[in-house]
Amino acid sequence: MPSPHPLELAEILSVVVLYLPKKSLPSCARVSKAWYQACIPHIWHHIHLRKLPKSTALIQRHRHHVRRVSTGRMSQEHTTLRFMSLDFIQIETQGHVQDVETLQFIMDHPTATRLELRTVLSDRHPAFWDALLRFHNLRVLTMSSLEIFGTNMDKFWHLCARLERLVIRVHHHLHITLPPGQYPNLKHLGVDGCDTKNVPFFMGFLRQCPHLTSIDWRTAPAHEEGFVYGLTELLEAKALPNLQHLNAGTRQIENDLFVRLVHNLPPRINVLHISISLDALKMDFATLFRPYFSNLRVLNILTDMGVKSPLAQIIMSSCPLLEELAAPHVDALVVIEGEPWVCSRLKVLELAFCFNPPTAVNQLQPLVFDRLSKLTRLEELCMMGPSKRHNIGGTVDLRMTCGLGKLFTLRLLRSVIIRGITGKMDDAEVDFILRYWQSLTLFSGKLNTLNETFNEALQERLQKGGIKVW
Repeated sequence: MPSPHPLELAEILSVVVLYLPKKSLPSCARVSKAWYQACIPHIWHHIHLRKLPKSTALIQRHRHHVRRVSTGRMSQEHTTLRFMSLDFIQIETQGHVQDVETLQFIMDHPTATRLELRTVLSDRHPAFWDALLRFHNLRVLTMSSLEIFGTNMDKFWHLCARLERLVIRVHHHLHITLPPGQYPNLKHLGVDGCDTKNVPFFMGFLRQCPHLTSIDWRTAPAHEEGFVYGLTELLEAKALPNLQHLNAGTRQIENDLFVRLVHNLPPRINVLHISISLDALKMDFATLFRPYFSNLRVLNILTDMGVKSPLAQIIMSSCPLLEELAAPHVDALVVIEGEPWVCSRLKVLELAFCFNPPTAVNQLQPLVFDRLSKLTRLEELCMMGPSKRHNIGGTVDLRMTCGLGKLFTLRLLRSVIIRGITGKMDDAEVDFILRYWQSLTLFSGKLNTLNETFNEALQERLQKGGIKVW
């Protein structure tokens, strides 16, 4: 009896399909019965009910594979669906969730460990919160509104006691009181929209989360100082010893407070998203940040940093574990001089490559792209134009004649984003993308800004190739 082909063996196929673009899985499933059995669980792992046909027969047949569901208001055809192993529910609607069907769908799936409500949920549904308290496996809760602070506040905090990740948006008119007890399971807290009035509450809440490792704090610049001051006091008191991830606005705070914050960050910090004021750029950042360079995996510096800034050049080459980097500008000459300019581990890169004079693009860009082509682990590449505040020369030209073809090595790219760049791409560039960037699922930006009709034709070609275009 002849031996089966290696690509027909279940143990090999189960690994192969993990590396296939999702858009190619339906075609692969038609190759053979073995390929069908390997691909189907991945095809049905995440479904969007809003995009599926009204008939539920096909969904019912494969419902045991479904682990994640995204939907808005539930249609009548989908209200009877039950997914035995559902793990993640994402609800996104405009305005308030008031329809009973959508709430009932959530309540009927107590296996969920993650619930994301990108909508406004009012305080009118006590039965809904009673049901969530029976979700004994729920570990992640994301809410776009905290209007539930009312008669259901105690139920909400009781639910939070078992969470590992909580992301909430706080309306400014809410008066929040500090809940009792500790939250030893909470590892990540994300807060959006908090004003100065409610900062003391959250500082007290942070003290009740002894194992917190991650904080994402998003607020208007006018409310940054209150949070940074409170956080700095907690760090000085060693109240957050396990903190590893910090995302916070610091553009509007004084330099002295900024220095206090950075000096008191735990040594193990490895994800840092901060915004730096123009006045703070006069400081010695190399000395200030150097204690953290050896641990940083993600660094996002949101500022109008000058292209010749020593900080820009130091941070890019001094963090050996860096996987994500976002900084506004880098001089093309810095990239091509032969010295290390970024860590080869990078998976996400967001930069503006600047050429001065602009006419140097034709000469220098192939050399820049040659260095960029060595970053073979890249999954997301964002290239920007120069800040309007600075006259710092030209930016990249994404054409084959300017060296784009050198980037054929970036086979793992999943998204390419271009901002503020004059697009001059043609069919040759689209041919290149479809041939070499086969993992690409998103292209954001105009391919050709000089001819809108031609740009739409190029976008259509990418979309037919399974690439989403924004």
